[in-house]
Amino acid sequence: MTSKQLILLGPPGAEVEAQAIAIAGQWQVPSVSMPKLVRQAVLGESAAGQKIREHREKDETLPAELLLKLLRQRFEQPDVMLKGLVLDGFPTTLAQATGLDELMGTFGLDLPDVAYIKTSTGILLNRLSGISGESVSVLRSRITAYKEEIIPVMEYYQQPADDEGSSRFTIINGSQSVAEVTNAIARIGEEETGAARFISEAELDELMAQESLLVVDCVASWCAPCKQVSPMIDRLAETFCDRATVVKLDFDNNRQVAKRFKLKGMPSVMFFKGGELRETLTGAKLYQVYSDAMTALL
Repeated sequence: MTSKQLILLGPPGAEVEAQAIAIAGQWQVPSVSMPKLVRQAVLGESAAGQKIREHREKDETLPAELLLKLLRQRFEQPDVMLKGLVLDGFPTTLAQATGLDELMGTFGLDLPDVAYIKTSTGILLNRLSGISGESVSVLRSRITAYKEEIIPVMEYYQQPADDEGSSRFTIINGSQSVAEVTNAIARIGEEETGAARFISEAELDELMAQESLLVVDCVASWCAPCKQVSPMIDRLAETFCDRATVVKLDFDNNRQVAKRFKLKGMPSVMFFKGGELRETLTGAKLYQVYSDAMTALL
């Protein structure tokens, strides 16, 4: 069964749950949060919830088997089976990681891609100190403990996932802006985009300042005409590679671009010369239309 599977990991303050919800929304797959599953089990007075309360009363770590049981119940729902999921808050131990792979295999789900949002302790402390009410020393201890405990999990996912030696593990720079982190996560697991690579809004500003002729295909994952235009943009990049820079930009992760350049729809292919927007082609066009626009600016 082919579907999107992603595990999102990160220390306290890395905004993992918020990113998981954002990515799940973009991919149109369920967002599954282990902390939320635990809360629901406790509030629902289920047998699993009773066991969770017992372990908490004894200040014990929740067993991997119990947490995997909660996931099994969630996987049995059709949305996960049909679409996949973005999972946060789990796994945090090696036993949980291996158990999760076995569980997904039982359901016939593809093994997930895994992303770790790596963020400096200083940034994490700044984020948490204003919302948690805990002292800096307590917060630092929590962050340090997580980073140490997650090492075996990271090493497990860094192992080759296939005969070609490729890994399903990606480290995301969590010190970037929220939008840039989301953009980086959203690109995980995608096939090569062709000759025209994806960029962020920050890169767009740099390219506008550096490149004499720049073409930007502003697209969205939900946009059918965008998928129709994408191979034409790749062809444009290949044809004019020695005279212009041709890139793509994800609308969902860079929404300010649409307001900034007054884009009226998707796809919008923008042509810049000397850093100035000269023309915007909205909607699906014939390849010749894009080629002629490029030639007119050379």
